[in-house]
Amino acid sequence: MSQFSFARALLEHWGVSVQDIPTSDAEEKKEADFFAKFEDVNVLIEEKTKEDDPDYLTARAKELEQGEIHAATLPLVRNETLSGIVRDASKQLQSSSNLPHDFRLMWFTATGVHAQGKYEQFMATLYGRTNILEMNSDGYRRCYYFRNADFFRRAAVIDGAIAAYTDGKSITAKLCLNALSPRYQALRQSAVVRPFGEAVEDPVELETSGSAFILDCDLTRKEEGPLLAYLQAKYKTAPLMKFDLGYTNASLLVPRHES
Repeated sequence: MSQFSFARALLEHWGVSVQDIPTSDAEEKKEADFFAKFEDVNVLIEEKTKEDDPDYLTARAKELEQGEIHAATLPLVRNETLSGIVRDASKQLQSSSNLPHDFRLMWFTATGVHAQGKYEQFMATLYGRTNILEMNSDGYRRCYYFRNADFFRRAAVIDGAIAAYTDGKSITAKLCLNALSPRYQALRQSAVVRPFGEAVEDPVELETSGSAFILDCDLTRKEEGPLLAYLQAKYKTAPLMKFDLGYTNASLLVPRHES
């Protein structure tokens, strides 16, 4: 039985034509999932879904059945498991690149208890995102490529990604543009962007508006000090500090009272 496709359901709801890509006869050659036609634009799409670990769900259920509060926090930073999913999607998109197309996108849908947290983690993995606080300034700005970023590593193959999450009743989706792709400008101006409305993440546009930093240097990402110093010099700011956010979920099983 094939897995339900969140991507196909939402794309067809938007009136986008979707066509499956036949599987390859070669065992070692895995193709992308399908073509999507946005008006006159042909897009290769590889879809991935991240579900909850069954062992985690079992442990969580046990705690709840014992009347305990179950709480868990996901750090909203680059995640190696999600990076592996991006790597696999990149290989499948590359495998199908001989087929006529304009762009190559990955579609990622997070499901389960921590769906929204995994959705944010996925975008942090793509962009190497963190948050930057400027001394004596209100608020903070997001910084792109502060950490190793899969969009940097896969820029030759992945032009962008759709990050989505669902609670089982509705789905939220955002188009994440890979500004490091050689096809970035063409994708940004194409019909692919239109169905997403304002749900588009574009680091270049955010930097231009003054709401984000872009760390565009060859410094190693292992040492924060030189990275912060580079940003401070580039944007002529006061001293800067990096910090990360987390996604916390707490659950409690409430007995049902029969009337």
